[in-house]
Amino acid sequence: MKIRSIITGQMTAPLLRPFKTALRTVTTLEEVVIGLQDEEGNCGWGSVVPTPAITGDSEEKIRADLTLLFAAIQGITIADVWNWKESIPSLQMLSKTALCAVDVALHDLASRRANLPMWKWLGGKHTIRMMTNMTISVDVPDVMADCAEIAVLDGFQALKVKVGLDSELDKKRVLAIRGRVGEKIRLRLDANQGWTQKEADSLIPWFCEMCGPIEFIEQPVKASDLNAMISITRRSPVPVVADESAMTYEDALRVLDSGAARALSVKLIKAGGVSEARRILDLAYDRRIPCLMSCMFEAGAGLQAAAHLASMHPSVHWVDLDSAEFLQELPYEGGIRFKGPKIAVGDSAGLDVRFNFPSVSDGL
Repeated sequence: MKIRSIITGQMTAPLLRPFKTALRTVTTLEEVVIGLQDEEGNCGWGSVVPTPAITGDSEEKIRADLTLLFAAIQGITIADVWNWKESIPSLQMLSKTALCAVDVALHDLASRRANLPMWKWLGGKHTIRMMTNMTISVDVPDVMADCAEIAVLDGFQALKVKVGLDSELDKKRVLAIRGRVGEKIRLRLDANQGWTQKEADSLIPWFCEMCGPIEFIEQPVKASDLNAMISITRRSPVPVVADESAMTYEDALRVLDSGAARALSVKLIKAGGVSEARRILDLAYDRRIPCLMSCMFEAGAGLQAAAHLASMHPSVHWVDLDSAEFLQELPYEGGIRFKGPKIAVGDSAGLDVRFNFPSVSDGL
């Protein structure tokens, strides 16, 4: 398979409402989109969102790294999609986000060429109908309770509640949501590194007693504070999920070896693409560790690829792929149609997602 040309574009879509976490606020979706065309005219798509507050990768860094990657891969024959990065010089200097865009596009292209949906090309035997949670972004308690109620009316049975900005207000937020949606709805709490160790040790048992059932607590403290994560994990009555602490395969290995979490959140962008995310899932499977397949705030090819990978891997215990639900409309054609909590991957070749970017270039 030889890469003949490269398509680049920017995907922009307004949100129905702002998306807020302890780290950032998003009002408009903006994704960098790339397409890799082979000599037969097949095109594989990849897309990523800059999330410097989480990955440290600015849009300028991503675009600069994509230019270097395009120069390295254009015209070369790639026999093994899983090992394409071995031919890239200075790989450690490149952002995981840029690597993810190219990796997703190559996997899409390879599965299209094989005339298989990506989940089947990855080795899946059958499709799995997944149920994603709905994320309740951080706000005042009444607004969060309103959003939670709407999500439940739309069919969501699990809510991922963003907390971490104010520990006392967090109590009011989660109590308001639990009072509004009742005890049958599963709550998952994500602090996005917002608590101190002392706060986490106090809050987690309080939430479990006063607002239960709580399925897990995601990234309660700073990603770099593994000692705090170890202590919290030992004390917590529910699984502690490592997210920013387990960005890469090496991070995930260190977290599991140290006992810093009892579950992992896997994202393609922070891992560097489909192949690295799968390595993390395989590691979790070997360790009998459940995983949350999650995403950045994105809706394009990266989100589609995450759903295909989640649908075929036995380590995925929870699904958090709901970001398309925040968009007024999807800015592309084909692919998985995210509507409500149900996600069902199809049988069309590749990701079956199509963007309308007519310009073809050698770079950005």
